[in-house]
Formats: sequence, C-alpha cells, structure tokens
Amino acid sequence: MRQGFILTGLGLGIWAVATLFFLLFGQWIVLETSDPYFSASLFLLATLSFLLLIGIALFIRLKLFPTRGSATRFGFLATAVGLLLNTFTLWYRESIFEKFTEGQHHSYSVLITVGYLFTLIVPTIVDQVMRESKSASATPTEPAVAPLEESELPEDQTEGESILPPTDESADDQR
Repeated sequence: MRQGFILTGLGLGIWAVATLFFLLFGQWIVLETSDPYFSASLFLLATLSFLLLIGIALFIRLKLFPTRGSATRFGFLATAVGLLLNTFTLWYRESIFEKFTEGQHHSYSVLITVGYLFTLIVPTIVDQVMRESKSASATPTEPAVAPLEESELPEDQTEGESILPPTDESADDQR
C-alpha cells in the first residue's frame, strides 16, 4: 500500500516536471509536425526521455524498492496518472499552452504519446534485466553436495544399503 502511494506520487511528480518543462521551454523546442526538423527534434526528446526513465527505473529498483516488479509498477502507475492528467491538459490546451501554435499542440501530443510508450516499456525492461542478472549469479556451477565415492562409504555399508534404521516392514522381512 505504502509502495503504491509513493510510486503514484513519483508519477505525479514526473508528470508535473515534464509539463512544467514544456510550459517553460516548449515554445522553442517543440516544433510543428510540418517542420523539416520535427523528426530530429522528436528523436532527441525521445532519447532524453528514454535515458531519464532508465535512471528513474534503476533508482526505484535498486534503491527505493529492491523487489521484483517495483519498476514495472512504477511504469503502470506513472502512465495511469500522467494519461489522466494529460487528458485535461490537452482538453484545455489553448489556455495551458497559450504560446503554442496548432502544429505545436499536435507535436506535443506526439511527444507525450512516445513518452508514455517509454514509461510502460523501459521500467519493465529494467525489471527483467535486474531479475536475470540476479538469478544468473545465484546459480551454482557445482552441486552443493558431491556424491560419495565407494571408498568414502562406512565399512559396514555397501553402496545399495541404506543408513536409515529399518522400518517395521523391513524388520518383518528379516524375521
């Protein structure tokens, strides 16, 4: 329960920082979809988002909640919170992003769609990579108990005999 609240709050904080970033700098970095450099701008902003999400997911997985699936839960919760809040952001885009042109509003929609795609995929991949590396290092290369050699058996026991005391059935067979 506590983890859910913290991860939801983290998702809310990331949404607020991203929205504030686009409010302050969006006029200069969000290009219209018809601009010839739109693809390059989209690529650079997507790469920045990708790298930041890797860092956040690693922080959550390694430091905040070092349990399986914690980064994936963050991805789902952050996406749910962000999509809900961005619904209203896009609904009232004319009053929130006053300096954007109509083409920049379209571009912003594309950017946040790619951002939420990464928010779902990147933490899941981080969880999978962390899980595989842990299980790979925990796998022993040699068996924990080596089988006994014929010479290491006690003198009164042959290989096929059990060292356990006889049960009632085996005692009946001996009589």
